[in-house]
Amino acid sequence: MRPMPGTLALELIAHLPLAAASGLALRAGRLEVVADDSLALHRYAPDGRFLDALPLLGDAAPLPADPKARKKAKPDFEAAAVLPDGSLLVLGSGSRPNRCRGSWLRIDGQPLTLDLAPLYRELSAEFRELNVEGAAVCGAALVLAQRGNGGDRDNALIVLALDALLRELPGGALGARGLRRIARVDLGRLDGVPLSFTDLAADPDGALHFTAAAEDTTDPYEDGLCAGSVLGRLDGELRVARTARLRPDLKVEGLHHWRREGTADRWLLVADADRADRPSPLMSVRVPADAGPPGR
Repeated sequence: MRPMPGTLALELIAHLPLAAASGLALRAGRLEVVADDSLALHRYAPDGRFLDALPLLGDAAPLPADPKARKKAKPDFEAAAVLPDGSLLVLGSGSRPNRCRGSWLRIDGQPLTLDLAPLYRELSAEFRELNVEGAAVCGAALVLAQRGNGGDRDNALIVLALDALLRELPGGALGARGLRRIARVDLGRLDGVPLSFTDLAADPDGALHFTAAAEDTTDPYEDGLCAGSVLGRLDGELRVARTARLRPDLKVEGLHHWRREGTADRWLLVADADRADRPSPLMSVRVPADAGPPGR
């Protein structure tokens, strides 16, 4: 395995006309972004040019304009994952009772609102401060990232059987029947601030990668100052195999594999400034590719 450099330089593609970007996917040549204070899926060309927005919750009332009221009411969409049939799964964080909804954007473009409470109730018995922040399909599993930015600093990966999840989706709810494993992960610190998961993505070889931010807070609801972020890779046992700091220092929240360039992988990333008046940057980063898939 080639070592990842200690620092990776982010390359700005565009500033997206939305704040609070939190999840990123690439489907049919389009970039699809969810924001944690929006009810829509925002779609862009690869150069960051806005294309359109699709509703994720068909029956939801508009969110309040006031920042505090909006934060309280938002569904907190934090994770997006492309499923094997090309549909898109969007998940709320579960950090509050009203944040236990998701959306399944089917290949016909129609959204189905999902009740995530059955699954999140089971996970809340494992995590005192549940905060789902990332999701990725990896082989026969859907892996979720539990962000340990609360007082417990409980970062973990939640492994769900993909076949069980796909059977449940048409019914509009996800339960814990497909739960296969929970793996705690030690992410370490950046400039003395604990790191916590913000997203997951798989590369073409099946290796799972992650972003993590060093946000100075002990509350999964309240934001804090961010010292920066890292990009990392997990091994076959879901342990951290390598990490590299991302520069400039931003709160990177979304990750998706873009393309392979010879012996390197090009990744897409979005960041969130936690400010409604600041557009989210869309960036890319080039990382040396591994010689092969991770060991099992």
